[in-house]
Amino acid sequence: MTNTENPFSGAAKAEVLRALAGDQDIDVRARVARQPGTTPGKFRQLANDPEEYVRVGVAENPNTPPEVLLQLASDPEERVRGYVASNPTTPPEVLLQLASDPDEEVRRDVAGNLHTPPEVLLQLASDPEEDVRERVAYNPTTPPEVLLQLASDPEERVRGYVAYNPTTPPEVLQQLASDPEGYVRFVVAGNPNTPPDVLQQLAGEPNRAVREQVAKNPNTPPEVLQQLASDQDKYVRREVARNPTTPPEVLTVLVLDFDPDVQEAARDALQERKPES
Repeated sequence: MTNTENPFSGAAKAEVLRALAGDQDIDVRARVARQPGTTPGKFRQLANDPEEYVRVGVAENPNTPPEVLLQLASDPEERVRGYVASNPTTPPEVLLQLASDPDEEVRRDVAGNLHTPPEVLLQLASDPEEDVRERVAYNPTTPPEVLLQLASDPEERVRGYVAYNPTTPPEVLQQLASDPEGYVRFVVAGNPNTPPDVLQQLAGEPNRAVREQVAKNPNTPPEVLQQLASDQDKYVRREVARNPTTPPEVLTVLVLDFDPDVQEAARDALQERKPES
């Protein structure tokens, strides 16, 4: 054997993992449970380990066989079931089962899994717990029709997560731009996918924080940035100066702003855009 050879590669590593799966030390068994090279038979063995910590390692391992994940989906410990719910390789039928788990945190983990089927996300969008619906609203794989449903959720935070979601359709963002809660409108104003006409609407908001988000948004049209360059609030004008899409002629005006912070931001922006000599 040369000095560069790995004694724990291939068959040798598998043999070592088989031996360590029965080690008396909990930490050793847990490490085996998390190894990509652990054999299906040892995953099955470790899924029946008396220690929750070891079973968690099996539940979170993306190499765990589907039938073992199915077994752990009925584990008595919520934490184990939660890791099954979060596992990117958990089969759809197991996620469907866990979507009805009695524990809120398990259902929340299903709602946040990027591989959860659309029909399961639709089911969880009506979950009685706000935290679960929030995860559905935040999940970028949530179907548009489910996001539309959650845009009318009674809880402000759920609607806020819909407004934040990068896959939320323009028509839903337009609806949320008229939300009664300023926080939701604030999030819509910062979403880079918010349509220009919606940003123009939000630029007239009495809420300064909303206008500031519009000023930051790279999707804000030049004419709206020009409008906000005359905003009464210096923080809004400063964000216009910092926006990488603000036209140079607007920056030239902001260099003469009466607020020194706005002036500095505009000068810095113009300096960054100067061609290298």
